[in-house]
Amino acid sequence: MGIRTKLHPSWFQGSSKDQPYFEGWYFKMSTADSQVPVLAAIPGIARTDENWHAFIQVITKERSWYVRYPYEAFHSAQDSFHVSIGPNSFSLHSITLAIDQKDLHLEGTTLHHHSHPFPVSLVRPGIMGWYAYVPWMECFHGVVSTHHDLTGTLQLNEHQLNLDGAEGYIEKDWGRSFPSAWIWLQSNRFPSHDVSCMLSVARIPFLRRTFTGFLSFVAIEDRLITFATHTGAKIEQIESNESQAIVSIRSGNTRIRFKAELGDTARLVAPRQGAMERMITESVTGKIQLTLADTEKGVWFDQTGQHAGIELSEAQNITID
Repeated sequence: MGIRTKLHPSWFQGSSKDQPYFEGWYFKMSTADSQVPVLAAIPGIARTDENWHAFIQVITKERSWYVRYPYEAFHSAQDSFHVSIGPNSFSLHSITLAIDQKDLHLEGTTLHHHSHPFPVSLVRPGIMGWYAYVPWMECFHGVVSTHHDLTGTLQLNEHQLNLDGAEGYIEKDWGRSFPSAWIWLQSNRFPSHDVSCMLSVARIPFLRRTFTGFLSFVAIEDRLITFATHTGAKIEQIESNESQAIVSIRSGNTRIRFKAELGDTARLVAPRQGAMERMITESVTGKIQLTLADTEKGVWFDQTGQHAGIELSEAQNITID
């Protein structure tokens, strides 16, 4: 994998054919539809010695689908972010879906407007910072678009979903396995428009030991604030149970606090050593109270984001190092 690919984390990273290996993109659509308030689609590939295949996972507030395709159905552009699986295609600018199986009919096109790509530089090639250059990381993470507007329609079984005025978000993961334990929170449906946040805290294996590492951003209008292990920020508090998590972080004079509560949940499939076999639970209708404060001037942002994506996977095993 060359430096050019590293500097474009949204692009397909798995062309070297390494295995075990997985790669997947997470497209989330937050709508004003009471029946389908959130729809997420995850196209991806999984490779092990025994099994190579492509897939699309579809998530709503109460259920999910895992649709398998032959590996040969997966195609990716070599110099841009564009992937396709059979007749389905995904990019920064649009999604086209054409899935027709026994219990899932999903078709239509969405267009993405006013995308906010996460900045990339040679020093910090995305949200992982310099960790993106470490070849033995078990899982890499990228934020593709912190926020964008949507137009279009999708037919989900018997329901037509109008996405005009909806809001979108895109991120991705690739590597061998998801961590042994993690907390993941994301929302871009706040009372104030153009606000988005994401937090990922996990137990990370590194040089024959493990540590609690984290990645986080808050985007408020044109301001992007990044808090992460590689920036020198520190976790001050972690509390979690089966339905709630509180994480507080400090970076210099800034404190950021996430208080997340699960909504309805659905079962998803996650990678373990390249194989899509680990069952996890995700809520796409949770809520996140996001608070930012200056240690001298006090709280300057305090709002609750709806339609939050939340995963609390073995979260009780995450401690402050």
